[in-house]
Amino acid sequence: MAKIWRNRIEAGTQMLSHCPKKYRADVIALIQEDLLVGTFTDDELKQLVADGMMTNEEYEEITGHEYTE
Repeated sequence: MAKIWRNRIEAGTQMLSHCPKKYRADVIALIQEDLLVGTFTDDELKQLVADGMMTNEEYEEITGHEYTE
């Protein structure tokens, strides 16, 4: 289920804030892994923030660094 939520969030069809708490840590770990291997990029993650699908704080939680445009 965490992979499904990860896919939805990365596709911009669901918000991380709507993810059930029991999956949240796993979803974040999966997104971090995708960023590490390059299947999802920091620019794509920033676009989710720009589109209002993720907050600056969620971006920072995932990446470990401050959101900058």
